[in-house]
Amino acid sequence: MNMPEVSSPFAFPKLDGSNYTSWKEDMKVVLMDRGCWSFIIEEDKPCPEQATEKEKFEYVWRKQRCYTTIYQGIERKFLPLIRHTTDGKESWNILKSNFEPTSKARLAVLIDEFFELKFNPEEETIGIFSKRVDEKKTQVKDAGFEIP
Repeated sequence: MNMPEVSSPFAFPKLDGSNYTSWKEDMKVVLMDRGCWSFIIEEDKPCPEQATEKEKFEYVWRKQRCYTTIYQGIERKFLPLIRHTTDGKESWNILKSNFEPTSKARLAVLIDEFFELKFNPEEETIGIFSKRVDEKKTQVKDAGFEIP
């Protein structure tokens, strides 16, 4: 008997080990939409002492939502990587260290993919092609090499 497939609450695939680069960008947008991205990019600043009870509650709620959003966006087999924490930034960094493509082999593949990009005027505009080139360049840079 097959188990029913659990669908993602997001409009993009869960992190499955092979899609980290696109997942990272999609998750960033969701966290921004939910008011949680600042917990990932900024140093952990506690809620100010002079905050009202409502502001303190909202701060804690957004901080928890940061973690739960990431938790819900990864395949079940990877949950043990982040189960020991409830901190969104720590979870983000754990996933980054496990899935960010930084090996020499991955870098070589990304560079090959960059130089194989072709413009097809029948399927895309020059603006969309330029964005594809820019995204691939960013992937290469994230993997440790700067394309001039």
